[in-house]
Amino acid sequence: MKLTKIALSLALIGTLSLAMAEDVATTDTTTTDTTVSVDAEIEAIQAAPAQERVRLMNQFKRRLMQMNEAERSAAIAAMQEKMQASQTMQATTTADAQAQKAMVQTRANEIQMQTNEEMNQMQNMNQHQFANQVMNMPGNAPASVAPMGGGAAAQSMNVNMPARR
Repeated sequence: MKLTKIALSLALIGTLSLAMAEDVATTDTTTTDTTVSVDAEIEAIQAAPAQERVRLMNQFKRRLMQMNEAERSAAIAAMQEKMQASQTMQATTTADAQAQKAMVQTRANEIQMQTNEEMNQMQNMNQHQFANQVMNMPGNAPASVAPMGGGAAAQSMNVNMPARR
């Protein structure tokens, strides 16, 4: 029993000393990061993947806490400026992409309309060609019959119909 208490105490002391050593190492890293420019840190934060960005942002906040008031406000202003520039660039890129998409869609619509028009012309041509073939077949449409339409059609109907009494 006494031996387990001693072992647990030693394990607890070992764990606490490792945690304190890690905190000291993190503090030393933050101290050396003070020499890195704010701009470089901001660019690193923006370029990092999501989980890394959180870690870098927390590190940047710790560095801000160590700065005096003037340095802190300058760093925050630089951060806001960079973030606004990034958002503006994203908005511009999005607008350009939307404009390009609209142009592509317009061109696709024009091509579709042109294709439809060509298909209609081909269909009309085929219909006329078929009608001519039918009309030129032996036994169809007497030569005296005029094409349908207007007064000629009415006359042709009277010619072919027997007279009423």
